[in-house]
Amino acid sequence: MNRKVIIDTDMGWDDVLSIAYLMKRPDIDILGITVTGCGETDLGWGVIIAQHLLGIGNRLGTVVAKGTDQPLEYDNRFPQPFKNDMNDIMGLLGTLNPAALPELSSLPAWEFMYQTVKNSQDPITVLSLGGFTNIAQMLALSSQPADFKMLEQIVAMAGAVYVDGNVAALNNAQKAWDQGEAYSSNHYAEWNVFVDPVAANNVFQSSLPLTLVPLDVCNQIILDASYSQLITATDPVATLVRQVLEHKSGTHAEGLPVPIFDPLATMLMAGGIEATKLDEQFLSVNTDLTPTDNHCGQIQVQRSGSRVIASVLGVSQFAFSKNFAQVINS
Repeated sequence: MNRKVIIDTDMGWDDVLSIAYLMKRPDIDILGITVTGCGETDLGWGVIIAQHLLGIGNRLGTVVAKGTDQPLEYDNRFPQPFKNDMNDIMGLLGTLNPAALPELSSLPAWEFMYQTVKNSQDPITVLSLGGFTNIAQMLALSSQPADFKMLEQIVAMAGAVYVDGNVAALNNAQKAWDQGEAYSSNHYAEWNVFVDPVAANNVFQSSLPLTLVPLDVCNQIILDASYSQLITATDPVATLVRQVLEHKSGTHAEGLPVPIFDPLATMLMAGGIEATKLDEQFLSVNTDLTPTDNHCGQIQVQRSGSRVIASVLGVSQFAFSKNFAQVINS
């Protein structure tokens, strides 16, 4: 039976690669794409990108549901100049010309996720590729664990468990991205947790099955300019993937080594590669926002909790690049 997946995404460049990969996997049923504005793109643009990506992949029956751009608390955000670059896929959005676009769901993202999981006859995986706001709001819709019995797992590209975070690294990479000391001093949090730390902690403290693909393992798979040369297929989806890789490793590079991020979590979720090292701990998220030496969004190991959270700590870079190219070229 095909794996049934809901993708909760902020529709950044790496999310585009992830969804493209899953559209090329015949054993994956994408039930819906739920878009969050708490992440790399502004919400309206993220929805447009999702629709256009599904359009060029001829996935017009896949649901797109609009989430929120308001975190549960605080206002932690990616630098707006960075988001502006992501809002049109680094200038590539205008090159996509799908014959038709899927319609938007009448339900908000969290309601779509909740209803889909609650009413499903088959196990569902949620692939989390952005902030946790939509998922936390889904969780808040019910206090009945039975409502989530068909939620097989949440696989999230999120967190930095035993390594430094990347909030300060991005903030300090370009002068235009500098948002002040609360960002420049935060060497502890990863962005997908930082943009809504309260939502992340609500999910971490819940009983929902959660596997993290954190920076600990993402840092092992660095974006390389040679990846684009491995994409030889010429269909619209493969062409976009090649162009995104070229742009992000070339003219739109961040000025620092960039992990491949979301495609790694996506491939692990889909079974394209296997983890070579796993860790299981009780984890929580620091939700205290301070103007200096800011630890907000930092992952904390606890002695006890509602259930353990699995973290992937090891993978093969060779296996990743081989499987990604093989699937995109298929």
